Amino acid sequence: MPIHRSHHLHLPFLRVDHNKQLRSLYLMRVLRDSVNQSTFFFLPIFLYKSGVVLLAQFHLADFQAGLLFIAGYFLVVRAVMLLTGIGFGSYTSKVGIQRAFIFSYLLRALMFACLYFASQSIMLLLIAAILDGLNASLFWSNYYTILSQYASKHNIGKDLGFLQTVLQAVSAIAPALGGALAGFFGFDTLFLFALAATVLSMFNIFQLHIAALHDKVSLAEFRNWLKQRRFDRLALSYVGRYFNDATLFLWPLYVYFILGSVEKVGYLYTASLLLALMFSFLIGVYIDTHKSKKPFFTTGGILSILWLLRSQVVAVWSIALVDTLEKLTANFHWLFFETLMIRQSQGSQVFSYFVYREVIQSLAAVAFWSIVFILILLASGWQALFVVAAMGVLFSLLVSDGRRSGHTGRV
Repeated sequence: MPIHRSHHLHLPFLRVDHNKQLRSLYLMRVLRDSVNQSTFFFLPIFLYKSGVVLLAQFHLADFQAGLLFIAGYFLVVRAVMLLTGIGFGSYTSKVGIQRAFIFSYLLRALMFACLYFASQSIMLLLIAAILDGLNASLFWSNYYTILSQYASKHNIGKDLGFLQTVLQAVSAIAPALGGALAGFFGFDTLFLFALAATVLSMFNIFQLHIAALHDKVSLAEFRNWLKQRRFDRLALSYVGRYFNDATLFLWPLYVYFILGSVEKVGYLYTASLLLALMFSFLIGVYIDTHKSKKPFFTTGGILSILWLLRSQVVAVWSIALVDTLEKLTANFHWLFFETLMIRQSQGSQVFSYFVYREVIQSLAAVAFWSIVFILILLASGWQALFVVAAMGVLFSLLVSDGRRSGHTGRV
């Protein structure tokens, strides 16, 4: 990959601006995250309210009905991803990543259309969950494959730090915007906005011109990878990452219970995000110039403690403080994690690496949402869920950089 940058400033955006594939990929991710931050951020609240209405006939407490509905929705999403991951990987290796992206975005647009009409229909919500799983199964392994192929080996931290900074800058106002749309006009308007934004962002896909894949995936190869000892630690780190992210996805619902307002949740999240924004790029530079993993372990410990503290927050300022501390710490921890992950993937089997990674995360997701289901039926509180997330962060510490001579992308 050609590198064009100042030898004095080492600004990664100069190199990104001269790489058409990364530039298009970053724009795709920014547009997608803008929709996610404004829409999916509030999806747990929407599903909770829908569950209370649609499951009223079972005479469950509102708390149980809403959370069971959320867990059921994401069980379907991840079960679909688990069942289609390797099959879609084979499909992508035949038709190419660009076509897979187009198909993914069409499914994503249909999903938002279903959500738009689904407030009183459990069948449309089921279809939306299936479409959610299908589009995600086609997107993430391909996205990370391109990122790994075109990111400079020695500047991955700067690349990811730059991307994270842009994502947070563009998405800083998205939760406030989404909260305002949902609060004043209803969730229907929010999903309609997401549908329009998804259709418009699809045109950026045609700027990507990716070489044909020569890497094949199969269930037999995946089983062979699972037998390798080095894969165990890596797989557990992915499981831990998902446990953290999934619990964080439910956090807005917990805050909603405290604040009682969708728009307040959005404003509060935006405020804490702005406070953490300025550190993302500096963290990326630090990761590339300092190879010690001590800060990675330290921030992992802090994140685990913050999860345990979340059950104690009951006021607006305590929520804002915990959220800000979490984002400041998470910016470093997860950027370091993804840097190690990308370094681990680089080689001749990068596509296989990310396809199998998604399969592992889907297995973890099925386990996670099953745990949530059981906790709800047992009437356990949020504390148990936060403990699961804290353990997930500790599991993430098992990731390694995978750098060794002759590395082919296998683990």
